[in-house]
Amino acid sequence: MKLNLALAALIGMVAMVHGQQINQECFNRPNEKNPMECCRAPNIMPPREELLTCMQKFPKPSGPPTPGSPPPGHNCMAECMLEQQGIMTNGAISKDAATSKLVALVGSSADWQTVAKKSIDTCYQQVSSSGGQKDSLGCSVMAGSFMECLPSMMFTLKAHLQKGCPLMTLFKGHPPH
Repeated sequence: MKLNLALAALIGMVAMVHGQQINQECFNRPNEKNPMECCRAPNIMPPREELLTCMQKFPKPSGPPTPGSPPPGHNCMAECMLEQQGIMTNGAISKDAATSKLVALVGSSADWQTVAKKSIDTCYQQVSSSGGQKDSLGCSVMAGSFMECLPSMMFTLKAHLQKGCPLMTLFKGHPPH
């Protein structure tokens, strides 16, 4: 369950790329506004069916991860998700496929598209050095690293949370379980 939540959170954090205009009404007390209406972000989560397919392929680990290391199967889940999206084939990430997929998901906003392209460029460059490296389960280290890099890079480029949007606006629904 922790792996599933961690993956859902990781993917969901990709949604934090842009600080829209904030409705100040949402910050007045008492606050009865829905934060999802104050800070809109596009839904870039993969379809639930794809998440479930990968979760079935790589079920929840029996124990907690070793401190300081990613959850067991993290790279496998990332590789599965990237393959399902057509971003990774034969152990290699296609920068063009990743860019076109993310740009399509963020919509027509020039700001979102710029952030998506810069994030893909930066993350692709960072993970390219890991090449065909495999983890202890035989899964691509590059896939896991790319999935970790992308949301943090998008956050760095847009600092969505620093614009006053609550953390929960980054998640577009409940985890698939």
